[in-house]
Amino acid sequence: MSAAFAARREANKQGRFHSIMTGFKQIFPHEGLAAKVEQAVHLVTPILTEGSLLANLHVIRCMESGQSPPINHTFFNHCYNAVSHSTGKAAQQFVPAKHPSLAESYDLYTQCLPALHTKPEKPTFIKDILNAAAQRADDNFVNHVATNFIPRTMRWIRLQLGQIPYFQQLRQKQVTSWVRLLCRAATEDSNVSQLLPRFTSLANPPADVMENIEYVVATMQMLLGPLPVTDVSLRKHPTSYLSWLHLVLTDFQAAQGTPYAPKLFSMLPQTGHHTSFIKISTTALHKLVKAAGEDVPSLSKKDCKEVTSRPDYWWSRFTNCISLSRWTAPTSDRLRFHTFHDEVQTDGVSVSVLMFQPHPAQSPSAHTQQSSTRSRKRKRQQQTSEEWVRGLSDRNIGQPQRIVGLDPGRKSLFTAAIHSQSAADSLQQ
Repeated sequence: MSAAFAARREANKQGRFHSIMTGFKQIFPHEGLAAKVEQAVHLVTPILTEGSLLANLHVIRCMESGQSPPINHTFFNHCYNAVSHSTGKAAQQFVPAKHPSLAESYDLYTQCLPALHTKPEKPTFIKDILNAAAQRADDNFVNHVATNFIPRTMRWIRLQLGQIPYFQQLRQKQVTSWVRLLCRAATEDSNVSQLLPRFTSLANPPADVMENIEYVVATMQMLLGPLPVTDVSLRKHPTSYLSWLHLVLTDFQAAQGTPYAPKLFSMLPQTGHHTSFIKISTTALHKLVKAAGEDVPSLSKKDCKEVTSRPDYWWSRFTNCISLSRWTAPTSDRLRFHTFHDEVQTDGVSVSVLMFQPHPAQSPSAHTQQSSTRSRKRKRQQQTSEEWVRGLSDRNIGQPQRIVGLDPGRKSLFTAAIHSQSAADSLQQ
């Protein structure tokens, strides 16, 4: 879990985050800064695209050789450095001697590129933007494994069951139930015999079929990774499950060309060729302003702390983010409606501004007032229903006790058309 993600989760206890989408020129009125932000978007996009391709190739190579590469934001940073050419003051190039395995993957990657291909440029003023992109790539990798592990495992089980004649004769719905049963037995570190009684729609298969699927489950449990497989384990140890996903991908590749061949997938999430959104923090904003030609001091480690300690100054001076956030003056019982959280994401056309909204402070008197308001509303609704029933003619009241229509409405409250007093009373109980 990244430090930024942990900090945001802690802040969620005090309020909630939300984004406001607006136009690019409304946030960046400064022409020089706006031009640099647009340039940064066009520079970062090809680096992210090629870096994700290299990372996926490197992971596959490591899996084929029986290795487990460490995948974190540093790994993605190395991939971005390998596919780009650093320029500017204090530029640092990718050193193959320090990362020999990744260098071999890059050599294989370059063999698939066009002859006239040139490395994307990576000026030093986009370093912080790429660092944020590497952290986002690491978070996306964790989500990628946690989201796709079970569906792809189930698709692999379906592929194996399709090779057994017994399951070829079953209906599609029954096969799906068997797939869920085997997946649950494997991921929960159980067996088919224990879970089969819970699936009442499934009959006991022949002994040889049962022995076959028990063997499949036992084999999966040896290869899956840490058991039991849960969302927590997938997010805590995502690299531990890569070897199983690579085995699934290998079997999917072997099944291509057969009827109902499963769809292939990438080991890591891929960045498309479309324009990417870049994240701009306070330090990244300072470097963009510096690159735009503004007379601002260069950042040392000490100055960087000073910049981040006064973020409102930089955002209000060169952007309209602060003015976009609306708030009321904080008093004893009123908090800010929402405040700017020193972060924007943009693709050069639109801007997503991160806002933070504190939870409202409710006093006991406010809770009592809300309860009394609900009570008055409920009582008014009951009185309205009783008056409507009393307004019915005797002919309608004398009809059999039955409800002739229900309208669920847009909220939890529903209304009914009734033809008897007892039915009206039963609805109010």
